[in-house]
Amino acid sequence: MAYSIESIELFVREMPADRMSFGIGKADDSGKAKATKKRRPRAILLTQLTLKADGKGVVIGCSGDRPSFGWLDKRPDKTPEEKLTLLLDLVEEARDIYLECGKSFETAFDLWLEAEAKVKEKAAEMGAEDLMGSYASALLERALIDAVCRSEKCGFSDALEQDLLGIKPNDVHPQLQEEAFPISHVWSPRVSYAVRHTVGLSDPLDEEDWSEEKRINDGEPETLQEYIEAHGLTHFKIKISGDADADLTRLGEIWNRCLAKNDESKITLDGNEAYTDIGAFADFVDRFEKKLPGMFDHTLFIEQPLTRALTHDLSTTRTVRRIAQKKPLVIDEADGTTDAFRRAFAIGYSGCSHKNCKGVFKSILNKMLCKVFEESTGREAFLSAEDLSNMAIIPLHQDFEVVSVLNLEHCERNGHHYAFGMSHLTKKEKLRIMKLHPEMYYVRDGEIFLKIEGGMLSYFGSAEGFGSDTQPEWKALTPIVRWREKAGA
Repeated sequence: MAYSIESIELFVREMPADRMSFGIGKADDSGKAKATKKRRPRAILLTQLTLKADGKGVVIGCSGDRPSFGWLDKRPDKTPEEKLTLLLDLVEEARDIYLECGKSFETAFDLWLEAEAKVKEKAAEMGAEDLMGSYASALLERALIDAVCRSEKCGFSDALEQDLLGIKPNDVHPQLQEEAFPISHVWSPRVSYAVRHTVGLSDPLDEEDWSEEKRINDGEPETLQEYIEAHGLTHFKIKISGDADADLTRLGEIWNRCLAKNDESKITLDGNEAYTDIGAFADFVDRFEKKLPGMFDHTLFIEQPLTRALTHDLSTTRTVRRIAQKKPLVIDEADGTTDAFRRAFAIGYSGCSHKNCKGVFKSILNKMLCKVFEESTGREAFLSAEDLSNMAIIPLHQDFEVVSVLNLEHCERNGHHYAFGMSHLTKKEKLRIMKLHPEMYYVRDGEIFLKIEGGMLSYFGSAEGFGSDTQPEWKALTPIVRWREKAGA
């Protein structure tokens, strides 16, 4: 099949103010969580890609993501404004690259492989982080996948099973031989997932932390304990700051006040690159095991404890492997290149986070690597599903589509904590998703909310396209050029 990209347009969905604040960064000198301001604008980027297929006409593919520049680029010598401008400039450069490379191509995978490399080259030229290059390419990659699925009149999992995307594993990883890895045998799509609720460094745990004066009183849970009771949560992702004393105190409070009473509690820790010294992190793990043995036993893994630069430092190998004997370690921010997981596993890391904003094809290939790694080394290898801020329609649904085919049992899912339901969508969009996905949403007092019951959320997939049979109401969005002018970005 011969395809060509006719056009790519970029839009912005402006978001209402968050209902709750979020502490994600390191602690200050007093041990309190620093305020995390200017990590991302109140906006979702959305891509509209027009694809022509020989003999099949023209279709529109789309994708979307929060432009979280503060997570993509943590360099202290750049201001938030500089990071946002750099990210948007790079996204526009990526659009031009996909347009040029997409004038004629045979498969989505072939185009991605060519364009992704050029986007990474452009990112390096512009002084952007590898992770930012991954984001820019992945935004266009998802719109491309959606368009191909719509052109072929099938959903994402069917496109994979029928090899309609043309994935060639060993074009990226030599150890993945296609004949030994039939695409259709890699996964069995899931339809239900345990929600792993993120607990920020300053999130209120219970009524003790949340006086009546602080309450929002919008009918939604506000404290961790209220979320547990309302949604039946059993899985939790807890942020740590890099200050071992403050973290152990905070972890003890979370465990003793909220989680210890449930034997089914499963926990992951997220460092967000908080540790700049491998020895200090090793000491934290030892102290965690000794001071909070019950919580330690319920902890599944620790995500991205070290800076992205230190993660792939070979001098850390011995210590990383010693820590990994106690708890598996997962990379996230350090996953800025297609070979990042491969290199991290060689050092001693066990897992890699899946996030659509880092690349769909990359996660599929990483899932294949897990099997090869386990068979060749006898060590555990796995993917985890992480993404705090995915919001409906397109970002959230496309993320569930990939989590489904990767067959991941639980996923970080917490964007709904900071927003009031689907209040960012238009009335027409809400009606569409309620009709298409009654398994995902319910209505309360005229607003739509995610349906989380018994700690679980269901998503049954889309019949056509990648993640949703519907698309945004394009006329309700702002073209990126106009939004950048208004935002000074």
